[in-house]
Amino acid sequence: MIVVNDFGSLIGRIYVSVLSGASYYYFVLLMLVLVLFLVYRLPYCYSFYLFFVFLFGVVFVMFVSLFMCRVFSNVNSFFASFVPLGTPLYICFIVCVAESISYMIRPIVLILRPFINISLGCFGDVALGNLCFVSCWWVLILVLLFFYEVFVALI
Repeated sequence: MIVVNDFGSLIGRIYVSVLSGASYYYFVLLMLVLVLFLVYRLPYCYSFYLFFVFLFGVVFVMFVSLFMCRVFSNVNSFFASFVPLGTPLYICFIVCVAESISYMIRPIVLILRPFINISLGCFGDVALGNLCFVSCWWVLILVLLFFYEVFVALI
């Protein structure tokens, strides 16, 4: 690896230590997610549609690719993973059905949970910011609340 400056060597070290030689696809995807979440911390930059399409594209594509890889590599191992080791024989069917339903619902939950959390966070931030226009006392309350949260985070 050619070291041009400290930033290049830092990125190279992160790439080697975290991804250990995997393709830059994962690195670019993680950086895209990081930048998207950081942009959503700015007021009025949130878009329902863009965020939902992004989440659906990332989570659904990864879920389908993982599903296809596991099914085509070893079908028996895939279906055997629905019944944990040590499960009594008389409840294997119920556990298998429950695990199958959980496996099918997982991508929906992985799409909805961040969508709801970040949506409510963005709209809550806007609502709190708009309180400052009502009265100047809200600014003082928000500053005190901010320092309280920082104090709690430090402890």
